[in-house]
Amino acid sequence: MSFDTLIMKAIKDELQEELTGAPVQRVYENERGEIILYLHSRGHQPGLLFSTDPRYARIHLTHSRYSHRDKPSPFCMLLRKYLISGRVKDFFTPPLERILEMRFAPPYGMPPVRLIAEIMGRRSNLILVDDKDNVLGAAKTVSWEKNPRRAILPGEIYRPVPPQNKLNPLEMNCQRFSAFFRYFLNEGKEPEQALFSSVGGLSPLTARELLYRSGWKQTSHANTADEHLFEEVKKIFAESEAGRFTPVMLPDQKIYAAIELTHLAGEKQVTYEQACTMLDQFYGMLISEDREKTLREQLKNTVNKRLKNLTNKKKQQEKELEASTKAPRHRLFGEMLLAYGHEVPKGADSVVLPDLYNPEEMVEIPLDPAKSVSANAQRHFNRYQKAKKGRKKIRAQINKTKTEIEYCQNLLYALDSGDLSSLEEIRQEMIEAGYLPKKEQGKEKKKGDTAPQPFKFKSSAGHTILVGRNNRQNDHITFKTAARRDTWFHAREIPGSHVLLKEAPSPPPDEDIEEAAFLAAYFSRGRESGAVDIDYTEVRHVRRRPGSKPGSVFYENFNTVTANPGDQKLRERFGLE
Repeated sequence: MSFDTLIMKAIKDELQEELTGAPVQRVYENERGEIILYLHSRGHQPGLLFSTDPRYARIHLTHSRYSHRDKPSPFCMLLRKYLISGRVKDFFTPPLERILEMRFAPPYGMPPVRLIAEIMGRRSNLILVDDKDNVLGAAKTVSWEKNPRRAILPGEIYRPVPPQNKLNPLEMNCQRFSAFFRYFLNEGKEPEQALFSSVGGLSPLTARELLYRSGWKQTSHANTADEHLFEEVKKIFAESEAGRFTPVMLPDQKIYAAIELTHLAGEKQVTYEQACTMLDQFYGMLISEDREKTLREQLKNTVNKRLKNLTNKKKQQEKELEASTKAPRHRLFGEMLLAYGHEVPKGADSVVLPDLYNPEEMVEIPLDPAKSVSANAQRHFNRYQKAKKGRKKIRAQINKTKTEIEYCQNLLYALDSGDLSSLEEIRQEMIEAGYLPKKEQGKEKKKGDTAPQPFKFKSSAGHTILVGRNNRQNDHITFKTAARRDTWFHAREIPGSHVLLKEAPSPPPDEDIEEAAFLAAYFSRGRESGAVDIDYTEVRHVRRRPGSKPGSVFYENFNTVTANPGDQKLRERFGLE
């Protein structure tokens, strides 16, 4: 990422052309705390987005949809008061600064104001100032204690950002440039860092590009090398002043620039006509990826914690089951007490008697000294009956725990392989399953109302193949989308997607079976193995497990084939990596 002064100048030029004279109709704050001004310009209503998030600080026009906060911040309410019904008067960027000032012709009865966006990483801010330079409010207030040079508080005078001790590329000469540049080189800085430290308005990425364009590293004579670099710096800023930009984005590198990056000519570069369009797409992609990563980690942590508890619970249940195997001994104790009751001393806490079935062996029986022989016998019979019933209950609990462990393993597979929309579905599923608090359910229910969107493929014979991306989608395609005679596929004994072959005859053609089985293997935890056993059967033979979570099934009357998820021909056939 590189929101530098060249990008700021390109944005300013585009906004000047697009929004000058446009009235402000609405002011909203999205869920990320970003401010969006909606204006009316040339028959449409563009949104002007301001972000002071340290990771995504930026300004650009946007056509993306955002969810707005139900309770906007006081600063957002302040902007509504001063800006709605006002008109954009003009834009101004101080030389070599990542600062944009937006001046407004005020609505009736309100004073003129300026909205100042300072895009400076973690120090980014959005400040509303009146015509006397008094700060009316800011997205981030800064006290004198935090910044003794520049407080940003309502009622304080707005003080511009202190200038950096760098050369102005539009005014410097070659001799002064070379002196600055060589000074930083002699201090041990790398060439791109030395150039960045010498000249104002450059980012490290642009500095790297200018060094490449000038051939500085390949030029043996120092003075000549510096002259070439000086000329490239002057040229790039002259083009910026003239409004000539070539916005480019490198999606794989997650960087962008206002100029073509020739030093990365081997990388995929997407060129745009407008910097605003580029930034809208770039940050939309970046935020979506970051949100996906964060959501995946949060959900996986929740599932892993649950899985750990279930594993410990299963071990404890197995210990209880093992202990219950001693239940028949209590029945034997009761029978022995009834048979040899005359040999039991009164008030004893234990007695040793011959085993009824192996008289040569002696068995010690614990007793309650306060009870009679018959009462002690009944006590052991009761313990036998309780342990016998408990054994059945423990087995049922172990089966239930195993089923939930399997469900968690399926969740982890789906979380590893799902995209953002699939992760949102999984989060809703986890809320309904009680893995996440229900306080989140209000907003998520709206998303859950939309029908699941499984992957859809076409077999070589033209039949539809559906692949569930999570448990909810698996449940949907198997029990709501499928017809009874459709063919259902799943990897044997490992987490994976439900795969449904629709519209094919029964039994399906061998080619359809091969392709659907390949997809079931590819969309399973066995993707990296050379062979995966795939079971398939008609949907009418697939049943939900009673009381189980979504996607948990049992099936019968199935056949099994072996599929290779690494089959390159089939991967290319279905457009899979």
